[in-house]
Amino acid sequence: MKIAYFTAYLGKEFMARYCEGKRFALSGPLKSLGLARAMMAAGNDVTIYSPGVTTCNDVIPAFAESETFPEGTLHIKYCNIISKHRCDPINQIRMARYLRRENKTEHFDVIVYYNITLGASLLVKSMKGCIKVLEYEDNIFNKALAGDKNDFEWFKRKMYNRIISHTDGIMAVCNGLMLPEISHRVLTPGIVNEEVINNVSERVNKLKSGKAVNIILTGGIHYSKGGDLLVKAMSYIKTPCVVSVYGNCDLNDNMKQLIAHVPECHKFEFKGYMKHEELIKTLDRDADILINTTRSMHVGAQAAGFPFKMMEYASTGRPIVSSEIGKLDKDYNSHITYYEGEYPEAIAAAIEEVIANYDNKVQQALQLQQRALKEYTIEGTGKKLTQFFKAIATDVAARQ
Repeated sequence: MKIAYFTAYLGKEFMARYCEGKRFALSGPLKSLGLARAMMAAGNDVTIYSPGVTTCNDVIPAFAESETFPEGTLHIKYCNIISKHRCDPINQIRMARYLRRENKTEHFDVIVYYNITLGASLLVKSMKGCIKVLEYEDNIFNKALAGDKNDFEWFKRKMYNRIISHTDGIMAVCNGLMLPEISHRVLTPGIVNEEVINNVSERVNKLKSGKAVNIILTGGIHYSKGGDLLVKAMSYIKTPCVVSVYGNCDLNDNMKQLIAHVPECHKFEFKGYMKHEELIKTLDRDADILINTTRSMHVGAQAAGFPFKMMEYASTGRPIVSSEIGKLDKDYNSHITYYEGEYPEAIAAAIEEVIANYDNKVQQALQLQQRALKEYTIEGTGKKLTQFFKAIATDVAARQ
């Protein structure tokens, strides 16, 4: 099949031209690249149409680039992008128009659109003859910022209804986003690529007597990631710990004040951004416990999504402590220590439980690692997507 993939992926040429010296989260682009390669592994011809990012402070002309992988050549196309603050709606509209024009000559069999966006809502009715698939990772009704009062929920609801009513299939990041209105559904919580596979070991980790427990949090420490909850939790933990934070480590005044009151037996280290390959090596080498404190953002734990880092955590064979925004199926969940709610005391209790039963928790983590490195690879995901696309195509053909 010929697939158009509408997602904010940034290719190597784009990064070299416009992103040098700039730092931003790459979990989204990494997930998009993994899914693109999985679709290619399933025998499809994939072109990414990217609206870019709004952090380059530049006007970027339309261009195209290609990247070669074991699965084949991936084409990436960009429209004219205004890469400035608050310009994403403009870029979404421009890319939707560009993709409509492209479809007249390319005649795509499938369009996959990342999340419920303005661009996707403009495309779903106009891309006639295409199978339409929603890749749903971020619940559109999340309140991503604390105190966000003007969240345009009426407009989000309108986009949601328009897209869902014209969508044939959904690739959802967690069971809570497997929308029942869409008949064809497949779970795609994350992709483990070569940078992960080649940089993790099956080493049986041990806590070192007399040394602090090394806890690592990736993805930053801002409000939606629950960083303040983790800082507060340290006041309830007796075992000395070093908490290393990677990603966005910009601390507001409230966070600085919270950290100032952390007991002296604990230490916070803010490492900032790191190249993905080096980050995976660091998790494998340094982590005793990996932690995910992501908040539900007022939509409930099961519908809040599934953090990309959870699959990378699972690949390391290190014990994981997580909020319920990190649950999948019964088997997966049985290998992770979860806490309920958004309470520092609950986080502390979960961490102390892992420390007290560390050897057993490591064995559980190593069992989960085996599953992650088999099922959630590009090849493993590609096999699932092969059956998924075949089922949709058969159903659509029967209705015509």
